[in-house]
Amino acid sequence: MLKKSLYVLSVASLLSASTTMCYKKDHLDPSTIENIPLDGGKCAGKLSVNQMKKNGYILDSMKLQNGTDGLNYIYIFEKKTAKIEQSNINSLTDAQLTARIEKIQKTKELQKVAEIEASAFDDGKNIYESTCKRCHGDGTVSAYNTAKPLKELSLEDMQTSIRDYTNGTKDNGMAMLMMPYANMITKKEVAGIFEYLKTIK
Repeated sequence: MLKKSLYVLSVASLLSASTTMCYKKDHLDPSTIENIPLDGGKCAGKLSVNQMKKNGYILDSMKLQNGTDGLNYIYIFEKKTAKIEQSNINSLTDAQLTARIEKIQKTKELQKVAEIEASAFDDGKNIYESTCKRCHGDGTVSAYNTAKPLKELSLEDMQTSIRDYTNGTKDNGMAMLMMPYANMITKKEVAGIFEYLKTIK
């Protein structure tokens, strides 16, 4: 009975909000993205961002990535729902309750990952536009004709370069200019810059 009660509390708290993930691959026109049907989740190729909002969903987070022919959009929607009735939970077996909890937790974990990645992308964009762009341009520029264009580097290359600047082991003639920035940036921010560079045409 105690085990069942714990399941009741777990499921009830987890089901206080309904979360779904929708996406659109290789979309070419950002101005139309909120009005076209999204794939996956509750959107199921039928509902757009605006229609989801009309249906009571709140846009919790959005991630943008470079696709093959356009941009890939990932949306996390959340809808507050009434807590599941205890009588309904009591009718489920322990195995059914466990499966339900695991499914909800997995959805929440995916949402958290999407939130973290979206946050890193935004941080990377802000840092690049305010700090990096003046020397590195659109990522295809060799800063001071001494550094490789950033778009030619892998994420590992970028992180290794930042580490070497920080340690003082990299000297390409202009290392002193880069060192203060390298000392201020985190791995997460470097990853965000790397993702943001992919979206610059």
